[in-house]
Amino acid sequence: MKIGILTHYNVNNQGAQLQMLAMKYYLEDMGHRVCILTYEKNFDFDKEESKKNSMSLLYLPYYFRKYLLGKGVGLTLFNMRKALAHKKSWKKLDFAPYDKSGCDAVIIGSDEVFSIDVGCNKMMYGYGLGKIPVIAYAPAFGRTTEDLLKKYNCYDLVKNGLKNMYALSARDEHTKNMIFNMTGRQVPIVCDPVLLYRGGKFTVPIKKIGKKYLLVYSYDRNMVDKEEIYNIKYYAKKHRLITVSLGTYHKWCDKNIVCNAQEWYSYFKYAECVVTDTFHGSVVAIKNHCNVAVFIRESINAFKLESLLKETGLQSRRLKRVSVKNLEYVLSQPIDYEKVDKNIEDALIVSKQYLSKALEKIL
Repeated sequence: MKIGILTHYNVNNQGAQLQMLAMKYYLEDMGHRVCILTYEKNFDFDKEESKKNSMSLLYLPYYFRKYLLGKGVGLTLFNMRKALAHKKSWKKLDFAPYDKSGCDAVIIGSDEVFSIDVGCNKMMYGYGLGKIPVIAYAPAFGRTTEDLLKKYNCYDLVKNGLKNMYALSARDEHTKNMIFNMTGRQVPIVCDPVLLYRGGKFTVPIKKIGKKYLLVYSYDRNMVDKEEIYNIKYYAKKHRLITVSLGTYHKWCDKNIVCNAQEWYSYFKYAECVVTDTFHGSVVAIKNHCNVAVFIRESINAFKLESLLKETGLQSRRLKRVSVKNLEYVLSQPIDYEKVDKNIEDALIVSKQYLSKALEKIL
C-alpha cells in the first residue's frame, strides 16, 4: 500500500525531521511504500514565522537582515548550514503534493499538526485529500485551545475535519480532551514515532567530540537568560564537562554542532548528561538512556512535555528552574531505565495496535 505522511516536513528543526523519518521507517518495515506529502503552509496569523522556519533560499535576504544584523554572524551561518544539512538528507525521500499524491492512505502527524499558532492549515484536518482514508497518528494541538480556534473562526472547520477522519489518536492529554470535546470520540494516546520506531536506521557515523560533554538542546530563542546560562556552565565546569549545543546555536556553549536529524540522534548516546526544554530533545534522551534534566517552559510546550514525563514515569527529571541546586539534584539521581522502558513498551502496545488496525481495515 502507498501511504503519504502529512506532517511539518519543511522546517529547520531536528525533532520535526526525526519524527517524520521515524514514521517513514516504521511503515516501510511494515511493507508499505511511503512518500512525504508537500504543501504550502499557512502563516496568516504570524507572517514573521513563515520566513523564520522556511528552508527556502528565497528567504536568504530575510536571514541576512533579521539574523546577520540582528543576532550575529554565528547564528546566521549556523542556521543556513543546518538547513543545507537537512536538505541534503532529503535526497533519499520521495515527495508528492498532498492533493495529487495517488496514495491509498494518508497519515497526518505526528507533532503539532493540529496547532493554529501561526495559521490554519486545512489539509492537516483532512481537507483537500479527496476520498483517501485519513489516519491521525500522535497529532498535537500544542498551545491551541478551543477558545483560540473560536477567536480565529476556525472552530467549525477543525471540528468537521476531525469528525470525518477515518481514525483518530492523540499524543497528549490536552489533545485527547480537545478531540473528545469537539467530536465526542474517545481516542487513544499513542507514542511519538521516534519511540515507536525500534530499528537501527537512526544511528549514523558521527565525528566524535573527544571530551566528556553536557549536551544542551534548546531552540536558539531559549536558554538565553544569563542566570540559566551561568548555572549550566557552572554545573558543567564543576563536573569537568564541556557544553555542547547540538543542532541549535548558543554562543555561550563550548561547541555548536551542525547536524541533520540522524546525526543529532546519534550524538545523544555519548553525552554524560542532557539538559533540554524541548519535547523531542527529551524523547531522544530517553530513548538513548541519557541522564536527562527537563525544564518545561509553560508558554511553549507544557502540555506535551508533562504528558511525556508522566507516561514514561520520569516526572522526577523535571527541573523546577534551571539552577545549580536543581541541576545537581536531578542529574545526581539515577534513572531506572528498565522501568522506563517497561512504561514505554506498555504504551507501544496501544500505539502499534491502533496503527495496525487502522491500516488493516483500509487494506
